[in-house]
Amino acid sequence: MSDSAVAAVTHALTVVLQSAIGKINGATVTMSPPDEVAADRPAAALNVFLYRTAVDGSWRTMDPPGTRPGETGRPALPLVLHYLLTPYTSGDARDALAHRILGAAMAALHDHCELRPADLDHFPAPGDLQRQPEPVRVTPVNLTVDDISKLWSAFQSQYRMSVAYEARIVLLESAKPPRTPLPVLRRGTDDRGAETAADTAVPEPVLSTVTPPAAQAGATLVLHGSRLDDGVPAVHLTHPLFGSVILPTQAKNGGEVHATLTGPGIAAGTWSAVVVLTADDGTRLVTGPVPLAIAPRPGGLPQSVQRDGHGRVRVTVSCTPPVLAGQRAQLLVGDTPVEAEAFSGDSEETLKFRFVPPRTGRFVVRLRVDGVDSPVADPAAAPPGFLADMAVEVT
Repeated sequence: MSDSAVAAVTHALTVVLQSAIGKINGATVTMSPPDEVAADRPAAALNVFLYRTAVDGSWRTMDPPGTRPGETGRPALPLVLHYLLTPYTSGDARDALAHRILGAAMAALHDHCELRPADLDHFPAPGDLQRQPEPVRVTPVNLTVDDISKLWSAFQSQYRMSVAYEARIVLLESAKPPRTPLPVLRRGTDDRGAETAADTAVPEPVLSTVTPPAAQAGATLVLHGSRLDDGVPAVHLTHPLFGSVILPTQAKNGGEVHATLTGPGIAAGTWSAVVVLTADDGTRLVTGPVPLAIAPRPGGLPQSVQRDGHGRVRVTVSCTPPVLAGQRAQLLVGDTPVEAEAFSGDSEETLKFRFVPPRTGRFVVRLRVDGVDSPVADPAAAPPGFLADMAVEVT
């Protein structure tokens, strides 16, 4: 999603193809215009040439990745990359060798039709393409005779047997930051909305709600539902990247279940919660999943910071639980998101942010990790207000 995304996709393709053709007479992968490769007359090579880029119209009007309701930002630039794969050989039986190289390359892309995060991590320049919501898929493209004729005429090179592929979709984020307004503290009279209740018997245990819906580490979760007293409960949390965690759990009267949000493996972000009920005879019943947002707890606030000679400020914030490798951390300063500086290692408890504030004065701040914000509203304030310590003073 950075400006290195196109180069990262090209590099990932060359790595996949090199592993496939390297055993064929020591063939190598090149990335040059066809006329230059033909002039070099390589003994055995597969040229990967990015000959065209296009914009995907269906993605062009979508909100930026990770945008939440009420936030605005310019859509990402959605690119489709078109590549031409051409084998080059010399010496005796060069046609047969070229056919082998092209066949091995096509078989490799048939088996490896989606670029995984591990493929994109090999690119030396830093980037976050592997975190975009849509994976990069590589599919063959059928070129007509007219298309082929026009391409090789534009290359000003003699036609050689080739095959075309497209890599879709590559999202380049806009350089203009989105607006992330502070949350609304009150809606309507007494801040009350619609209330519904149902009294319908259900044949299986059902988990309906988890409160609070956005909890911090160490909080007590209260789980409500139907037939949650049909066995000994255990609350399981599951994350698509970080696996599962079993929380310390207690059964309460009326089928209510309490659990403490603690233990190794807890990370900020959106998890799925289920209740596993074990009966006396050993049978187990599992409820359906309910989403649970685990919010980060920032430390080291409030802060007073001064601009440097370039007008920038630097804010250092601790985070509980630590931010894990692959997670996206942002400091929302007023309505402007600021990306955390990159860190090495598997996790980081201290996050650093550097940015140019639009003005001097006090800014309400929130810490966002994988789309979940730290609490900013003061529940005890009357009238409603923001927490006093969630702020940065720029002087």
